[in-house]
Amino acid sequence: PCHFMMAFIGRNLLLLLGTITFLPESFSLATWDIGDEAIEFTSEWYTSHSLEGTESPIYRSIASIMNYQPSMPLPPDAMDPPTNCPHLASGLKEWDDSTLVWTHSDGTTFTGPPIPDGNDIILPPDTSIILRPGILSGTHDSPYGKITIPVGSKLIFDDDGLGITTLHTLAIVLDGGELLAGSPTCRRSHALLDIILHGEYNANSSETSDRHLKEVAGADFEVKGIVVKDSPTSLWDFHGPLYHPTWTRLAAHIPGSVQQETSAPSTRNRVLYLQDCVNWPLDGEILVTTSRVKDTRDYDYNERGIIDSVRCVTIDSRNYGEVTVKEPLMYYHHAGAHEYQSEVALLTRSIVIRGNDKSDPTDITPLTCTSSISGWTTVPCSDIYTTGLGGHTAVLGEGVGRIRGIEFRKMGMTNVLGRYPIHYHHCVTGEEGIVSDNSIRDSYWRAVTAHDVFKLLIERNVAFDIIGHAYYLESGVEEENFLMYNFASFVHAIGGPAVMQNQFVPSWEAYEDLKVPADRTASGFYISNVYNTVIGNAASGGWAGMQLPVFPQPIDPTLRFNGVVPKDRPTLLISGNSVHSSGFFSQNSGAVYAGGSLYWEENDEASTTLKYNAGRVGSIRLTRSSKNDDGSDAWLQITNTTVWLCNVGSTGWGRRSEISGFEVHDFQRRSIFVLFTVWLNEIVMNCRTSNAPRVPDVGTGSVEKALNDGTKWSGFFTYDHLMKHILTNWKISNCGGEARGLYPWAENGDDIEDSTGLITVPVNGFAPEVQLISSGWEYDWDTLGGTNFVYNSSLFFSGSGSDEFHSMQHMSNWVDADGSLTGRTDTGDNIVLGPAAGGEWWHLDSRPNMCETRIDWKFPQILCNRGNRQLASYMTFVDNAGSSSMSGAAQLLHPNESSNNLRKVRQGSMTHFGLEGDGSIDACEPPTPCQETTSRSWDADITGPYDHSFHGGWYLQWDAGTPAHMRIERIQMIEGTTLINAMSLPPSLTAADVSVWAESYTRRHDFLLVENLWEVRNTIDTYYFDDTTSTLYWSIITGYVDTDSTLSWIDREVNGIQTFSRGGLSVVDTTGQSQYRLHIDLDCETDAVTGAFCEEKPSFNVPGMDCPQDMVRVAIDLCGLECELDDSCQENTSHPTETPLTAGPTDSPITNTPTEAPTDAPQTNAPSDAQTDQPSPTSNDPDVRISLLKISNRLLNGGQKWRTAISMTLRDTLWNKISGVSVSVSWMDINDSSNNGVVTKTTRANGKVGLNLPKFNTNQVDGVVVSIDSISVDGYVYNEELNVEYGGVECPIFSNGCQSVIINKPEA
Repeated sequence: PCHFMMAFIGRNLLLLLGTITFLPESFSLATWDIGDEAIEFTSEWYTSHSLEGTESPIYRSIASIMNYQPSMPLPPDAMDPPTNCPHLASGLKEWDDSTLVWTHSDGTTFTGPPIPDGNDIILPPDTSIILRPGILSGTHDSPYGKITIPVGSKLIFDDDGLGITTLHTLAIVLDGGELLAGSPTCRRSHALLDIILHGEYNANSSETSDRHLKEVAGADFEVKGIVVKDSPTSLWDFHGPLYHPTWTRLAAHIPGSVQQETSAPSTRNRVLYLQDCVNWPLDGEILVTTSRVKDTRDYDYNERGIIDSVRCVTIDSRNYGEVTVKEPLMYYHHAGAHEYQSEVALLTRSIVIRGNDKSDPTDITPLTCTSSISGWTTVPCSDIYTTGLGGHTAVLGEGVGRIRGIEFRKMGMTNVLGRYPIHYHHCVTGEEGIVSDNSIRDSYWRAVTAHDVFKLLIERNVAFDIIGHAYYLESGVEEENFLMYNFASFVHAIGGPAVMQNQFVPSWEAYEDLKVPADRTASGFYISNVYNTVIGNAASGGWAGMQLPVFPQPIDPTLRFNGVVPKDRPTLLISGNSVHSSGFFSQNSGAVYAGGSLYWEENDEASTTLKYNAGRVGSIRLTRSSKNDDGSDAWLQITNTTVWLCNVGSTGWGRRSEISGFEVHDFQRRSIFVLFTVWLNEIVMNCRTSNAPRVPDVGTGSVEKALNDGTKWSGFFTYDHLMKHILTNWKISNCGGEARGLYPWAENGDDIEDSTGLITVPVNGFAPEVQLISSGWEYDWDTLGGTNFVYNSSLFFSGSGSDEFHSMQHMSNWVDADGSLTGRTDTGDNIVLGPAAGGEWWHLDSRPNMCETRIDWKFPQILCNRGNRQLASYMTFVDNAGSSSMSGAAQLLHPNESSNNLRKVRQGSMTHFGLEGDGSIDACEPPTPCQETTSRSWDADITGPYDHSFHGGWYLQWDAGTPAHMRIERIQMIEGTTLINAMSLPPSLTAADVSVWAESYTRRHDFLLVENLWEVRNTIDTYYFDDTTSTLYWSIITGYVDTDSTLSWIDREVNGIQTFSRGGLSVVDTTGQSQYRLHIDLDCETDAVTGAFCEEKPSFNVPGMDCPQDMVRVAIDLCGLECELDDSCQENTSHPTETPLTAGPTDSPITNTPTEAPTDAPQTNAPSDAQTDQPSPTSNDPDVRISLLKISNRLLNGGQKWRTAISMTLRDTLWNKISGVSVSVSWMDINDSSNNGVVTKTTRANGKVGLNLPKFNTNQVDGVVVSIDSISVDGYVYNEELNVEYGGVECPIFSNGCQSVIINKPEA
């Protein structure tokens, strides 16, 4: 068995992994005995079965756009001759052998054969008994009692195809014995076997339903079951004939006799063409799944048919299955090339295990109830289908179950825990087990359940008409199992489906008619632990098709405290799955849904009552945070998925996710909606297919008619804050006005609404951080109405929600890394998108062709070349009483406003340096567009563009006055860059009234007051107070105060805030609330209302750019010639000069021979990376030079030590910043030449490098001599002579004339 099992799994995995993206054509089974031989059928097929003479059959490689759905592999033993057949073994005894001695459960014995009188029987010891057709005499009214197979005994079913073996019994219990029908190497022929499980002996009961046995069945596993008991010799081996594939998809649509919506001939309602050849049996029953968006009992467009004939036909050298059913199908079933196709599944098997005729639920009406939730006019009723009590099977402990090719019908006991059609329970033999090729239909609770089982193979099964979750990993500890190529359809919630308008919903508890509260979201696949292999499966219908719920603990009370955290387990493999006609009852959860929390309350260790929340839960305990075994962060990974006919394609609330390869068609609301840190790669968004016009409205509710309402849906809906989204390699088709049915694209179509857009931004959301970057977007222009769709179609970019909120309307942002999103691919630069309503805040550059405004978009955006600029965000709080998102003073100033309404109330404004600005306290309140000054509400976040190395900064203003105490935290920016802030102080304040300090975990570092802004730009812990204008300047960094109270840039890896990078793109994380805070305290009289603002009001005075003479502001960070603003400069105009290569002022003397560094470095503009008028390199080895040098000195440890930091920027002759340059500087003690060393580091992407010299003892080292030891990078030559080219002084530091600099220790 082990050898067979490993070969079986290994072959399947190999086949899958080799074809996950590029799928082979269907297997040809023409050699099988399946009817007529394969024939060339091309011309006849086209003439008899074509759609207007143009339709071709759909083969797998054109089934969808990216073909993420793998074909089902043929089992490796399919053609092997049978061996080790148990019915052919020697020494078998006949069931009716009168010499055999049987035992009753009370210990009395009798000679055979047994009679069907309801009495329990035990097989004779150490005896192998064969059951042949026609031998058994049990009936529905007179079943055999419980049949127990003891150790050493076997009950074997014959494989004689001439008759049917029918066994009526109360139960079959394998108490160390074996129950056999075939073997792993001997699949049965088509001999019929029918096992009917009864709850009690009918002759003694007048009951019409077995539901009265619920309590008895709940207490006794053996009631109405096949039970493999916990024994290493207990073996259930059933191996029905192989039908391949067990399910496939249509190769041509079915027009339907009732809904004739195509010109395909009516013969196609009986003659079905399939993507695979099949060997399905005549008179077998098949299922064709719905092509509608809703799938419930009262809206059932699945169809069943009886097979009349089967052929394998060849069309254009490709093989297809042709199945003819006896009666024509009624409804349209879709099959569209490069779209999707309805599944076709075989329901029939020759071995049947089923519940008796008293199994059915009795509470089956009414099906439809009125909905109390807006959007849905009707819902399935909540109090129906709760009384089914069918048969069940269970493989326990060390027992082994190998179950292949069985039809389970009327199985499962609704709300009786542990009583399911197929159930592996605390099974330690999972690696030996097989659940394959089975059909589970008309089930009253679940299809296949694995409970505390590992390495179990569950593959090629078909589940149809299932109550509760179908394929169910029960407790959350189940790992390394294989769920492959299974199919689930027509799945029903218990207690009525959870209807969700919003992402946040109340929890509910288990009760008698809802034992597992998660069954209100019954889904095709319920994967409670993602450390399993889940590949090639398909789901039709269900609350979700595939649900990955959140379990903070195993939900089995016996496993609850075993240390496993199911929600945080890493992904093993989830790939190649598909879902459709699912997710109808939720506006936010997807057809593939990583959400829904099933839990006990944490502080209630004795509780036995489970709770469930179907939506997003704010609790960390109920949020997925995937971890590797070593505790490091992991990502929920879902690959190669296809979804169609849904509200939302996929949704997830976990902390970290990677969705790579996701194709979605015909969604009603959104294509994909995954929160927090997410990589969305290879996403295909085909908004509408040829099936969409054929799908009628379900009802009159907004959700029920959403598929045909082009005014509502959004292709991609961004989120407001706390996200880091990288979107790479998206493909967009059929999303324009014609597909939406909107005017003027569609005559008499609906008018466009403001929220109608391919991309929609929640303009009523919280303030955003820097969280969206994309590349590699492609558009199928023919289906979108041409390139106009992106450039100026109102449908491309929209905003959703009230326009009274400031933050998202002014600070939402998106970085289009290669211009493919917006069509600006010719700039060779990143494109920054920011709201046009934000005014000049997102107008990065005033020079021609650097920015444009897409004014025709519903949510107009400014698009600018990014250049050297970065985006940053942080939170500001004006007192210590604030929440995590808003200052406490807001409520004191506006006591009648809710916290949500305070996000509509203006707090103040922000303005880039160099603009005049607007100091009025009601400037540009939404929806009024902003101009030079941009308003902000009481949302704490500020987000915007910056590069303040030479010029520029953010000027902040508060309408209530200057904050007496302000703290800045949760900072998001690139290390080594320069972000300058300023605010006006009351006129009476002096520098002595100001204190600026940083804090990390209560450790404090005080900033130093310096004499000019240049020093602030070139250091990380200084501030400057300009007493002539009462303006305070400071710098923002992602800092960290160490245990010795020194301040440096934070080490992201050590502190767990690493940059998120995927696909060549990155989004940096914010610093934690306690990791770094910047405080600004002012000694002023405060206002009487809040005590948070200075009573004396400041003036509104935006700092200038301090451009050199004859230069003007040309960008938020650059000065240039005025002619640059209209592109009228002459070609020979000299490039503006950069800041000289001298050390800026520090708090220690820096000697530079022969010329001393000036105390005020002149502020000249930095050249733009976008300019190309630099001289070209004159050799194959371009020169590299230092273009900017900063030196800073600090006393440490209360003056006991001192340290020097040197930073520099390296550029080539084209003035490009160079990364990967190895820079080494040497140092030597000025008094002791033996005390020396070398420091080496490499430049980052921005061309910058920072080198920290060692800490020196103040009493031992008075100063050091520093010089360049080496600068090296492949393809470049360091040329120190070039260091003077932009210097502007006689002898810049590290130039050929002044190769060394003496740095003295700072004074106390």
